[in-house]
Amino acid sequence: MAINLIEKNNKVLPYLLSIGLVLITTLFGIFIKGKLEPTNLVMFYLLAVVIAAINWGKGPAITASIIGVLSFDFFLVPPYYTFTVSSVHYIFTFIGLLIVGLVVSTLASRVREQTIKAQKVELLQETEKLQTALLHSISHDLRTPLATITGSLSTILHDDLDLNKKTSQELLKGAKQEADRLNRLVSNLLDMTKMEAGVLRISKKPCDLRDVLGTSLEALKEKVGCREVRISIPADCPEIYLDFSFMIKAFYNLIDNAINYSLPGSPILIRAAVINDRVRIEIIDQGPGIPPADLERIFEKFYRAKSPGRVSGTGLGLSICKGIIEAHNGAIAARNNPAGGATLAISLPLGTSGGQDEDGKK
Repeated sequence: MAINLIEKNNKVLPYLLSIGLVLITTLFGIFIKGKLEPTNLVMFYLLAVVIAAINWGKGPAITASIIGVLSFDFFLVPPYYTFTVSSVHYIFTFIGLLIVGLVVSTLASRVREQTIKAQKVELLQETEKLQTALLHSISHDLRTPLATITGSLSTILHDDLDLNKKTSQELLKGAKQEADRLNRLVSNLLDMTKMEAGVLRISKKPCDLRDVLGTSLEALKEKVGCREVRISIPADCPEIYLDFSFMIKAFYNLIDNAINYSLPGSPILIRAAVINDRVRIEIIDQGPGIPPADLERIFEKFYRAKSPGRVSGTGLGLSICKGIIEAHNGAIAARNNPAGGATLAISLPLGTSGGQDEDGKK
């Protein structure tokens, strides 16, 4: 019922606006009618009709034409405040105003409809191009690990090759790494689908921030390698109500992003601080930073910031981080550091107030 009422209001509003435009024109005409001949005021009503046609379509424009003729006769043609006409030539003025108003409204509304149609066609074409580009990117990211896994396993299983244990182990290790990468990619796509469908459910429980970060780094240990990761968390930092598995995904993507976009071998700093009833977590790298034009867009789906080196990926990682953190009633932002590099800052609430309970229900 509420939806029907909204739709009805959306249909009526253009007519009310066109009538309001005629009333404004009439008030203006009453104000200056002593300075201009009544027939000269007709042009203002035609202007109102054109504005109504361009902005709201044919129906409101025709309404403006009819109401305009009646208002012009009643308020601006002597004798005033009556529909009596003192001169025959005003009748032709009324007829001319109505005919011209109807013609102008029809032509203007056609132009409006054609413009809207052209915009829809252009938007559809752009959407199709974007979908093609995204499908190409995702299919490439899916094919690459599959090709590596298939090639490694085919080599190991080839009867004519006498592989030693070390070579076989290296091939299996490479296949496992690519399988993990493929699993993360599919997981990211599924999480994004859940977010867009509004069915992402989190189950928050008291968690130690050190455990969440430690588990995330453990999953990244091969990529971190010998790189130094400094973690600074206050000793009195309380437990935070989080969905442990989802928050691991968020920190995994954030730390992985810091590694991808920082100088090789440079340290990554992770620090936390309790501010009032929230905890602020910052992940700081020493890379080239984020282009200013990308700062507000890096959390968009499929958007990837420009960087000097080529970094593979679908551009889903930070978008998923944003969705997970906002599902925890938190916020995430990016900024460049004065000394170089970038900081991804997360703010999460302490306690369970305002969020979901342990069962994931509001």
